[in-house]
Amino acid sequence: MKRFVALDIETIPDERLVSAVDGEPSRPYEEQLSRLLAARRAQSGGRSDFLPLPYHRPVAACWIEAEEVGAQVRVTDVGRWTDEGGDEALFLARTWERLAGRTLVSFHGAGFDLPVLELRALKLGVPAPPQAAAGRVPERHVDLYDVLSRGGSAPAPLDLYAKLVGLPGKEDTAGKDVQGLYARGARDRIAAYCMTDVVQTWLLFLRWRLLDGTLTPNGYAQSAASARDRLPALFAERLRPAERQILDGFLERCEPFFADAAAPPLRKAL
Repeated sequence: MKRFVALDIETIPDERLVSAVDGEPSRPYEEQLSRLLAARRAQSGGRSDFLPLPYHRPVAACWIEAEEVGAQVRVTDVGRWTDEGGDEALFLARTWERLAGRTLVSFHGAGFDLPVLELRALKLGVPAPPQAAAGRVPERHVDLYDVLSRGGSAPAPLDLYAKLVGLPGKEDTAGKDVQGLYARGARDRIAAYCMTDVVQTWLLFLRWRLLDGTLTPNGYAQSAASARDRLPALFAERLRPAERQILDGFLERCEPFFADAAAPPLRKAL
């Protein structure tokens, strides 16, 4: 039996690190951050103000757990974490435990999510469990960003791939909005947004498994149906009411994907 974890995190700049780099602790944080972002834009010739990975502090994470039995992959659980009353060191320790012995499924996880988690573990002194391959990372990692862009030669965002296969993609929230939402205390919106990314990453992974032949058309249809049927109950069990309210209707907006999965093109052609 193979086991999987689809994972996504949302981050904001680490306030303490921003202040330490700025070197003027009496300066308001908003001004410190503004100066740092301006410097990054200048360094990139105005192309980007994306901060180096050590600056990123996770404030939300969501995941889907699944297992492959026979010819199908079944969703078994979902989870969420936010920094609101959530111990980051404990979250990191449990994340390493969750990934050990499982295949990680992500979108750009090799370039962002995993390195950020490793750097936070470095900051907080959180050891990885000994059974984790290479000390920190899962035994196998399917990063759809790399897989679908052929190693990064023709990269595209998750939003575009999601819409390509009939998923809603980004709706009223995107990664660039997380800092502002966090400043307003809207952790529920951040967590709900994070969960939509995890669900779409998982469903895109299933479609890729059909493409590469590791799932048969029937197995793919059954795997997609498992996600469609299990996720509403798991959302009700694992998510907070405000998060569920924001996600209300999201799976219905995934229906074009599920309809195609019930009769995938290869199956119809046969």
